[in-house]
Amino acid sequence: MRIAFLSSLDPGDINHWSGTLYYIFRSLQLEHELEWIGGDFLEKAKQKHYSESRIHTPFIPELYSPLFAEMASDILYKHDKFDLVVARDCFFIAYLKVDIPIVYIGDTTFDLIRESWRITHDNTIRLLDDIEKRAILNTDYIIYSSQWAKENAITHYGADLSKIEVVEFGANITKVPVIEDIQIPEETLCNLLFIGKDWKRKGGDKVVETFNLLKKRNFNCTLTIIGCNPDLNNSDPDLRIIPFINKSQAEDTELFHQIMRTTHFLLFPTNFDCFGIVFCEASAYGIPSITADVGGVGQVIKEGKNGYLLSADAQAGEYASLIETLFNDKEQYHGLRESSRKEFETRLNWNTWSIKVDKILKQVGELSKGQNKNSYYSDFYIPVYTVNLKERLDRRSHIKQQFEGRREFNVDIVEGEQHPAGTIGLWQSLVKVVNMAMEREDEIIVFCEDDHLFTENYDRDFFLRNIVDAGKKGAELLSGGVSGFGMAVPVSPYLYWIDWYWGNQFLVIFQSLFQRIIDYKFKENDMADLVLSALTSKKMVIYPFISVQKEFGYSDINKPNEIPGSVVNLFTKAARRISIIHGVSHFYNYGNRKE
Repeated sequence: MRIAFLSSLDPGDINHWSGTLYYIFRSLQLEHELEWIGGDFLEKAKQKHYSESRIHTPFIPELYSPLFAEMASDILYKHDKFDLVVARDCFFIAYLKVDIPIVYIGDTTFDLIRESWRITHDNTIRLLDDIEKRAILNTDYIIYSSQWAKENAITHYGADLSKIEVVEFGANITKVPVIEDIQIPEETLCNLLFIGKDWKRKGGDKVVETFNLLKKRNFNCTLTIIGCNPDLNNSDPDLRIIPFINKSQAEDTELFHQIMRTTHFLLFPTNFDCFGIVFCEASAYGIPSITADVGGVGQVIKEGKNGYLLSADAQAGEYASLIETLFNDKEQYHGLRESSRKEFETRLNWNTWSIKVDKILKQVGELSKGQNKNSYYSDFYIPVYTVNLKERLDRRSHIKQQFEGRREFNVDIVEGEQHPAGTIGLWQSLVKVVNMAMEREDEIIVFCEDDHLFTENYDRDFFLRNIVDAGKKGAELLSGGVSGFGMAVPVSPYLYWIDWYWGNQFLVIFQSLFQRIIDYKFKENDMADLVLSALTSKKMVIYPFISVQKEFGYSDINKPNEIPGSVVNLFTKAARRISIIHGVSHFYNYGNRKE
């Protein structure tokens, strides 16, 4: 499948999200075509934020969720080539409305990490919680890395149990260690390892306390700290601190590999973790983990198989005693290393993740909302009523040709009403059409004059998406293109509210407007387009225009329109005016400087 990978972080950078995003992206690439979208969204939102005199107001991405949705849908609509959206950031998908399935991949919810993030402001809590809920309820499927996250999504956010699956992440290591690399290291000296950037939150102080306590007990051990640089006594020859290892560098990768080969225990008394990729990596080397039973850690660590879970308030003495006991019982320790490796081979690796997720994506792709994108509208059609005077054979031939092969339309050529005043005849024809639509219980119709001409901008999915979007925004009248208008205000990337318009050659009319059209008493000096403009304030136009009028050299409505080139000129001027608004809207609202 062709997947739009929606993420604020670059999935090609192995240093983001501890490398997890990189491995998710790489794993999906094994079976699918992926394209990263969203890398510039945050920067564009920040430009908008700070350009609106909010210099002293913190930038919170969730505030711009509607904007992100518009930016994403703009790309997805324009490229028209994706079967599925896979998202990492909930604020990108909270308001996203697209015609292809959305799959969200995560390891937690806001409700679960709120205390860890130390967010106390009520308005911020409400905002972030609302965005999380909207994202959860807006997705077609959610893949969490733990049962802990899944249960919270269901109980706190009301997620549908049937659309959530737990698939554990894998070890973020480029080269999987072979059996020879996981042989038990030298057993007279116990090498302890801590890996983490956040020393305090990951329980670093308890690690050092445990290490010092073991040494006081004359337990022969060393401690290696990777990922941070705590203020410790570096004069201890058994203590080694490596502030940073860059896994994208071959030299650092080899250093990491050598450290893991000689490690006996991963000591990680974390205060909070959503999952713990580091446990997967330890398991890959057959290293048992000694950690705290918090957050989603219990999903990774299976008691007695690839480590042990102590209570959140366990003290250094408990960690020290457990390490001593396990290390001194060689038979138990050897079995623990073997089972740790087995946990990696059976579930904590990216190959297993890829197989499980690929199956989910294929299933989602077959759901009603997740049908193949090219067939999403295959059974969808709109009734079209095009009016034509029976003697106007040239126009009849033209309009039949316009709709030929367009299966999204069910076309009826309706004999137009004749009247000495062409304006009245047109209105009577419109009323005739609306009566037919009401008898057939149509909810939406296209009223079309026989001089309608599709432009090069017409595309079935583009048109139908904008009808759906207009309907959701409460529109009662949607024009495919106008020859004149007063004001135009952008309401979405390709829809513009207008105060009045000229041109009835292609109108989408919603059911809510039907009765008002029938009830109106049309006057001799009225013009149909201006009357419709007055009957509803909920009218919009699609831009770029998908419809203009073809000149036939004669007009029943407006004699000046018989001048060659006059109609084309009107549409050109209207398009030029709205194109300026379109460009400004996309510059400031969507950050698209190419529009």
